[in-house]
Amino acid sequence: MEEKVWQFIQKHHMLEAGDRIVAGISGGGDSMALLFLLLKFRERCGYEVCAVHVNHGIRGDEAFRDETLVTKYCADRNVDCEVFHCSVPEAVKKYGWSEEEAGRILRRQAYEQVLRQWKGNKVALAHHQNDQAETMLHNLSRGCGLRGIRGMLPVQNGMIRPFLCIERREIDHYLKEKKIPYRTDSTNFSDQYIRNRIRKHVVEYLERNVNSKTVSHMAWTAGIAAQAEEYLCGQGERILAQYGELLPGEIRISDDCLGEPSILRMYGFLQALEKVSGYRKDLSGEHLKQISRLFQKETGKQVSLPGGTTAVRVYGGIIIRKTVKEKVETRKKMWTLPVPGRIQCGKAFWETRIFSYESQKIPEKAYTKWFDYDRIKKTLQIRNRRPGDRIMVTAQGGRKKLKDYFIDEKIPREQRDELILLAEEEEVLWIVGKRISEAYKITEFTKRVLEVKYQGGREVE
Repeated sequence: MEEKVWQFIQKHHMLEAGDRIVAGISGGGDSMALLFLLLKFRERCGYEVCAVHVNHGIRGDEAFRDETLVTKYCADRNVDCEVFHCSVPEAVKKYGWSEEEAGRILRRQAYEQVLRQWKGNKVALAHHQNDQAETMLHNLSRGCGLRGIRGMLPVQNGMIRPFLCIERREIDHYLKEKKIPYRTDSTNFSDQYIRNRIRKHVVEYLERNVNSKTVSHMAWTAGIAAQAEEYLCGQGERILAQYGELLPGEIRISDDCLGEPSILRMYGFLQALEKVSGYRKDLSGEHLKQISRLFQKETGKQVSLPGGTTAVRVYGGIIIRKTVKEKVETRKKMWTLPVPGRIQCGKAFWETRIFSYESQKIPEKAYTKWFDYDRIKKTLQIRNRRPGDRIMVTAQGGRKKLKDYFIDEKIPREQRDELILLAEEEEVLWIVGKRISEAYKITEFTKRVLEVKYQGGREVE
């Protein structure tokens, strides 16, 4: 199992020298096996590990024994361990969440806190192929597209899942072989929780009565769905780049997109909604159909959409915008971009990472950009325009004042102060939604890449 997991880690570039890994450790078998392997693989990679244990305030003495196991295991091996005490029942009562949702949210909050305080850059979780199968079935039962079928990704939003290549029974065998201590959560056997019901009454039934390889087959299907979803998302980005005009708080999509296949248009609309609202929750196929039908209506017609957005029919296309135009929160403010790291600026999120350049294909995405890291000499700032700003617009070194660039590109005056910039003092690296500077582009001589991802809009829920 060790080499299988190690090959999976290498395939997805999960662990690299210098990483600071925050590991979610409950004390159960899956997470204890994960911690065991993370500590073992340290010798190969040279990263650091900090365990995070969350006591949910549900199981009394049983939860305390879980906590004791994790803290002692870490102390015996000189591993940093952070313990959080919270109350899932209180969160359920206060916010109306289910217990499962409350536990998940509180754990993520704990991981985020340790990431900031410990200066970590990745969160390692012990989800395996059985968890993937349960996730897929849960999503299918509620109705979903390819994203729901693909389930969890090996690497996703700063989280790594090294066990998505193995089944639970492989972990159980490994725990016995290596004599790794762990505890069993008594709530795993309760039908009170949806995941337990899916595992006990659906997945296990399928394995016993339909196909013993159900879980591995579903994991394979999830991988195929992930590839298809990635391709279609890329096509959605192309639709936006070709037929869309990205402005602060809104996106205009031209009637010319109607010549594209319906599925590609839908992904273009989905990308637009996600960029404007800042999140994807509650977006359904019916919402995308409403946008598509809007192209056939007269100007002025509109539909309300999730995430505080509205689609409006205008001459020559549609506009997707925030229902109530919010004040741009970055105006007259400035943030320092952490490298590497993640930061929230107003209601926008920025995420950065550094990696070696080995002639990888540069992503053609509007809100993910690569820069030659070794050309950056000073602190990077997130801000709006200022007097003296300039940007290199030709590979030969030709620069323009930002004001002149805006004039030449016919950017309306009222929009210029709203545009968000990534800058090194007066030198602009990126006009978000527009272009990047030629001065920082990747070349054949690039050694290290700074990847910057931007997600604007409403706060992620």
